[in-house]
Amino acid sequence: MTRAALSIALVLAGSLPIAASAQPADLPIPAATTETYPPGVKIAKTKAGMVYADRKGRTLYGLDMRVLLRAGPDPAQFCTGECASLWEPLLAPPGSTPNIAYPDGSRQDGAPQTGEPTFYRQPQSAPDWTIIAAAQGPQWVYKGWHLVFARRGDKRGSTEFDGAQDMAWNTLKFVPPVPKQAMPANVMPLVLDGDTTLADTEGRVLFTGECHAGCEGWRPLPAGLAAAGMDDWTIKKDGDVPQWTWRGQPVFVTAEGDPHAVPVGAKALRPFKGGRR
Repeated sequence: MTRAALSIALVLAGSLPIAASAQPADLPIPAATTETYPPGVKIAKTKAGMVYADRKGRTLYGLDMRVLLRAGPDPAQFCTGECASLWEPLLAPPGSTPNIAYPDGSRQDGAPQTGEPTFYRQPQSAPDWTIIAAAQGPQWVYKGWHLVFARRGDKRGSTEFDGAQDMAWNTLKFVPPVPKQAMPANVMPLVLDGDTTLADTEGRVLFTGECHAGCEGWRPLPAGLAAAGMDDWTIKKDGDVPQWTWRGQPVFVTAEGDPHAVPVGAKALRPFKGGRR
């Protein structure tokens, strides 16, 4: 989180009843790592994109504990009173044992005491779904920080409350798992518009197609010193420089001003659908 974003989050958390920024732009939710969800939870398609939903089809929302630092020693206990009358926590099954606990300051590094639940300070290292002892019982948490709720009385597929109360509540957006596939060292997966696109290591989208005129934006994806291909990737060596191909199609890297844009007539390289091959 940037210093400015953290300052704003702290001010909001300290000055409003439930003001927070559950998914601020500079803190994107990492990609999912599993397709196993809590009982009743599923992926739903809405006009605003793919989100997690409960068994009633209500969109799930995240309340980020990072921006409730002034709300009390344990942000998991925050949603009571008026908050609880409006928001229904996604509770774990009866008898569930919490496996994360918000640090109480006794360990500055956030490491658990012997026998205590772990708390994941970095979302990238947290399992997708964990359980914390919350105000109304053991409650599901997404990516270690996002307390999961549904809006009481909400309609199926609605995202009406996304960003409600000064960004306190944000739809729990589904970012598909990163596909596991061998790929060149200068290629990485990039999630755009809810699907996985391939990009170079500088974040510039890769694409295929045939350029017939005005090819300034078409830069061959260099194979460098690679000696051989892998899986769907092979090396085309009949040009000025060795170029990667995917399933026989020459691969290019965009030279557009927008690193996520591709030239006219090109097709972004999206070998996966919804995170699957």
